[in-house]
Amino acid sequence: MNTIPPIKRLGTKLIIYSIITALIPIVMLGAVSTDTINTEMTKQAQEKINDDLNTAESVVNLKLDKISAMNRYIVLNENTVDILKNKDISELKNLALSYKDASDPDFVVFFDNTGQVIARSNSDVSGDISYDNLFKKVVNSTGYTSIEVLDKEAIKYEDVDEVVNIDIKGTEDSIDSTDSVQDSAMALISMEPIYDEDGTLLGAAMAVDILNKDYSIVDTVKDASKDATTIFLDGVRISTNVQDNGGRAIGTLVSEEVYKYVVLGGNTYYGRAFVVNEWYLTAYEPIYDSDDKIIGMLFVGTPESKFLALQADVRNQTFAVGLIGLFIALLVSYLINRGIIKPLEQLKQGAERLSNGRYDQKVIVDSDDEFGELAKAFNKMATQINISDEKLKKHAEELKASYNELKELDNLKSELIAIVSHELRTPLTSIKGYVELVLDGTMGAINDSQRKCLQVADDNIVRLRRLIESMLDLSKIERGELEMYREKVNICEIVGDVIQYLKPLATEKNIKLNKNVEKITLEADKDRITQVLTNLIENAIKFSPANESILVNGTLEDEGLHLKVTDHGAGIPKKDMEKVFDRFYQVDSSTKRKKGGSGLGLAVCKSIVEAHGGSIWVESELGKGSTFHIILPISVEGQ
Repeated sequence: MNTIPPIKRLGTKLIIYSIITALIPIVMLGAVSTDTINTEMTKQAQEKINDDLNTAESVVNLKLDKISAMNRYIVLNENTVDILKNKDISELKNLALSYKDASDPDFVVFFDNTGQVIARSNSDVSGDISYDNLFKKVVNSTGYTSIEVLDKEAIKYEDVDEVVNIDIKGTEDSIDSTDSVQDSAMALISMEPIYDEDGTLLGAAMAVDILNKDYSIVDTVKDASKDATTIFLDGVRISTNVQDNGGRAIGTLVSEEVYKYVVLGGNTYYGRAFVVNEWYLTAYEPIYDSDDKIIGMLFVGTPESKFLALQADVRNQTFAVGLIGLFIALLVSYLINRGIIKPLEQLKQGAERLSNGRYDQKVIVDSDDEFGELAKAFNKMATQINISDEKLKKHAEELKASYNELKELDNLKSELIAIVSHELRTPLTSIKGYVELVLDGTMGAINDSQRKCLQVADDNIVRLRRLIESMLDLSKIERGELEMYREKVNICEIVGDVIQYLKPLATEKNIKLNKNVEKITLEADKDRITQVLTNLIENAIKFSPANESILVNGTLEDEGLHLKVTDHGAGIPKKDMEKVFDRFYQVDSSTKRKKGGSGLGLAVCKSIVEAHGGSIWVESELGKGSTFHIILPISVEGQ
């Protein structure tokens, strides 16, 4: 017997099954534990980010409160009221400078009661209304603090360009920007009105702490949370502790996804985000000005890498457990394998001896389990096979003798058919000749009744001769004596000759014989192919109603020549289509006999076509007609 490849051996399969059995729970445990840990880590990361966000908000609010408290202290000071009432510009300037030094804003501005600037801490320019929109909000109010965006035009007199201006740098996933420099400022603003003792508005004081390049807030948050913090003006980082090439990543742009969700959508974003050059677990919260307009974002986040490292540790531990389980599975499967393969090998050797005809051998398996029972059953089977083999040998001898006897009888039958058919041909030819002499008036005049009777006799003589010829052909085919004289023939010419020959028969029923046959040359026995086509077309004429048409179609296809003979007769039932080519089989015996059928014509056709290396079949539908198909090879090469 052939050697079994190692991969297909039972021992190998047992080892594989053991490994799979061990791996399934390990993989499931690993998947569940990994998913659980990932979920918990994500939850903890989210909670930490929320805490960081709250911390950042608290730091911002604390700084706003500090500026507001100092500003309120200044405006409530009686000295400030007197200076403003007297419009002592020099003293207001000194007051603004002292205020700036005390609370560390970037600049301080005093206004009169119309909103005009009357004193600045950073320059001597006055009389402008650069902050008119902010001043209007303090009229008839007790003051306010807010985060505002101050454009380049508003702060042009404050000498803060070096603090404000930031070069903009895009990244692969960031939003697009048409500006190369961020020249607007995001600032913490405290605006407080100044009233005299009668409650008349004298003006206002504004303290501004610019957040551009101010890292005190983000660093304070980092000291508390150890994570990244960034303040965005629109989509540009203006203050951050995120590093880029050894420095702070100010001027870089936020990703398009986050920008659309937070700045344009007004939502708080939680999730993964690409920050400068790595992925973070983040939260982005909109920053609103005093008009509730979104002017930027507050970002807190932690690098995803440290969580991925923890996940990698979990995977490594799971993998280590899997390896240990795999080793145990291999060890157990090896021990089980030894107890199973040995008796199977003994049974295999016994089966090989049995296949070589040694039915008297026995298999010995020393075990009380299923293998022992299998060995007993095997030995019993071998005994029964031995008994059956002896009986079969005896029966085979009897069959051989019967076969030889039947073969002799079949040969005798074929010889008898050939002899009888040959002996019948001569008298039938003579009878047909005399009948035709009487019919054509050579032997004298006959009346119509006599002519009718003689015509019936002549038709049956033709039928009998055809039957004899078919029987002779079948006899030759059975004996292998039917010779094919192949030559190059034109199928179009053969079809034309057959149609011309059968035209009188078709004319009797007013049936049109049409052909659509390509001029194809093939190697075939012209007489035998003519015989096949004559039989098929003649049958089509016989079983077609009057005034119909018959089409013979011939085309060249990949398989060879494809001939089709199509009629519009009664059709053939589906149950009979596979039997129409059997000898002596008739679809409707009574009808066939009325039309002169013998049941041999199609059988002869099938034998001739197959002798050419071709095939024949029929397609039919009751009430619509039939189509007989013939495929013939163009060349006899390989036949």
